[in-house]
Amino acid sequence: MEKISELQTKRAVNIIWTAAGRHDFTPDFKAYNEAGEADIYWNCIIGAVRLHYDYPQFESIFRAFQEYEDSDTYEGLLWLGLENCVYQHEVKQRPVLSSLREKYARDFLLAYSRNDYYSLYDALATAHYERVLGRERPMSKYDRKLLDELEFSCDMSTEDIVSRAKELFQRWFQICTEERKKQKKRYFLGFKKRENKGKKTRYRKFGIGIADHPDNIYGAGDSSEKRPEALINTRLSAQELRAFMETKFGKPVFNLRETMEIERELCSGSHENCHLLFTKGERIDISQVQNGFEALSRQREAAQIESNKQYYKSNISQNNTSILKLTSKIQNSVLLHLQPSPVKSNSGKINGSLVWRAVTVNDDKVFIKNEQDDMGYLCVDILLDASTSQQNRQETVSSQGYMIAQSLTKCGIPCRVMSFCSMTGYTIMRIFRDYTCPQDNGKIFEYVSNGCNRDGLAISAAHHLINKSSYEHKLLIVLSDVKPNDVIKIRPGISQEPVPYAQQAGITNTAFEVRKARADGISVVCVFTGEDEDLPSAKLVYGRDFARIQSLDKLADTVGMLIQNQIKNL
Repeated sequence: MEKISELQTKRAVNIIWTAAGRHDFTPDFKAYNEAGEADIYWNCIIGAVRLHYDYPQFESIFRAFQEYEDSDTYEGLLWLGLENCVYQHEVKQRPVLSSLREKYARDFLLAYSRNDYYSLYDALATAHYERVLGRERPMSKYDRKLLDELEFSCDMSTEDIVSRAKELFQRWFQICTEERKKQKKRYFLGFKKRENKGKKTRYRKFGIGIADHPDNIYGAGDSSEKRPEALINTRLSAQELRAFMETKFGKPVFNLRETMEIERELCSGSHENCHLLFTKGERIDISQVQNGFEALSRQREAAQIESNKQYYKSNISQNNTSILKLTSKIQNSVLLHLQPSPVKSNSGKINGSLVWRAVTVNDDKVFIKNEQDDMGYLCVDILLDASTSQQNRQETVSSQGYMIAQSLTKCGIPCRVMSFCSMTGYTIMRIFRDYTCPQDNGKIFEYVSNGCNRDGLAISAAHHLINKSSYEHKLLIVLSDVKPNDVIKIRPGISQEPVPYAQQAGITNTAFEVRKARADGISVVCVFTGEDEDLPSAKLVYGRDFARIQSLDKLADTVGMLIQNQIKNL
C-alpha cells in the first residue's frame, strides 16, 4: 500500500484536533478512505474520544494490543465500541454526524455485500452498521452477545469502558490488556507476542478504507509484569458456556451426567472451578455458522490443517524412512525384552524332574511350555500440547504425532492420540484416534493450536481415560514445550491465596500429576518440543524420562530410545 500524502495526513490531524477541541497532542491513529483521503467521519470520532473521555486510559489497552499478532483485529473492535458511545455524545453538538454516520454505514455495507470472506472485525462491524441503519442482521447468539457487550453506551464513564473492555478481551479472546515489559521469545496465555521491529508507520485495512498507526508508538511500558485475574466473569450461563465450547471444539464423547461425574473426580483441589470437554471433533455444519468469530476460526483451522498435511508430504521420503526405522526399533525391543519364558503347564514337553508330583500330589502340571508376553497387554497414549505457544510448531508436532502413531500401528500396538488446550476455564481433550481405530491416524493432521494449557489437568484426564482400559502395561507419551499457563488460578495450599497457573506453580502441579500417574502403574515420558530456556522445567516434571527431537529425521532414534526403555522395564 502506498504511503498517504503529507497533505492528507495533515488534514486528518486537523480534523482530529478540531473534534478534540485541542492541539497539544500527536494523534496515534488516523483514518482514510479508499482513495487515501482523510476520512471526515472517523477522524471526527477519533478526536471526540479525547474530548469526552480520559484517552490515556484507552492508550494503555491499545499499547497491550500491540504485543499480539492479531492486534489489528482487537484494535478495530475497540474502536468500534468507542464509536458507538462517543457518537451519542458528539451528535448533540454536531448534528451533521448523523448523516455522515449513515453514509459511512451504507458505504460499508455496500463494500462488503459481495465479500465471501469475513474476518471477525468484518462480521461484527457489518452487524453494527446494520444497527446504525435501524436493521438487525442475522447472527449467531455468541456473535450477538459479543457485539452487545462491545457497543459501549454513552452513560458509561471512562473507567466503566476500560473495565468492560479488559474483561471482554480477556474472556472472549484469552488475551491480557495489562501493560507488561517486553521480553524476547516471551509468551502469555499461549499467544505469541509481536516482534519489535522498530518504530515505523503501518498502514492497514480499516472499515472501507485504511488507517495508519505508528508501530511501538507507546513504547515498551515501564510497569512491572502483571497477570490477569483468574476469575472468569462471564455473562454466559454455565449451560451457554458449555454449549459454546461444544460448538467450537466438537460434540462431547460423554453425556452430561458422565461428564459431571468425571469433573467431580478431577476438577477439585488444584483444579477447582475448571471444566473438561472430551471430544472427537465432530462439529456442527459450517453453513450454520454465521459469518462471525467461529466462521473465522474454522477458516483458519482449515488452512492450518492443509498446511500440516503439505508439510508432511513435502518430506514424505524422509518421514517414511523414519517410520520404518522407528517400527524396527520397537519390534526389536519387543523381541529382546519380551522373550519367551518357560512356564509349567498340563501340556507341552514333559519335565522329568516334576513327574513325581503327578503321582504324589496329583499335580498335572508336569510339562514345560514356552510362552511369550502378549503385546496386546501393552497400550500407548500420545498426548499433544495444542496451546498457542505451539503456534509456530503446529506442522512439526502433527507430523511427530502421526509418525509415532503410524509406527505403533505397524507393530500392532494399540495406541490413542489426543491433544489438549484450555479456554475460559475449560480443558479440551480432543481425541484424534482411539485404540481400535488405526484407520484414523490421518486425523492427527487436524491438530491445531488454540488457547492456553493446563498441563496438570490434561495429564490427569489422560490418566483417567487410560485407567478405563483393560491393558496391563500402559505408556503415556506427552509432546509438550512444558510451559503450563491457564487463566484459572491454583491454590498451593488450603490456607494459601490462589496464584496464577503458570511458571513454578503450574510446573509443580504438572510434576505432581505425572508422579500420580506413575504411582498408578502408567509409564509417562515426554518428547520435549520447547526452547532451551524451558529444559529445566522438562527435567523437573519428567525426570530422566524425556527427550528432545531436534529434527524429524531424528525422531526414530529419540522416540525409539524412550519406548525401548519403557518396554525394557515392563
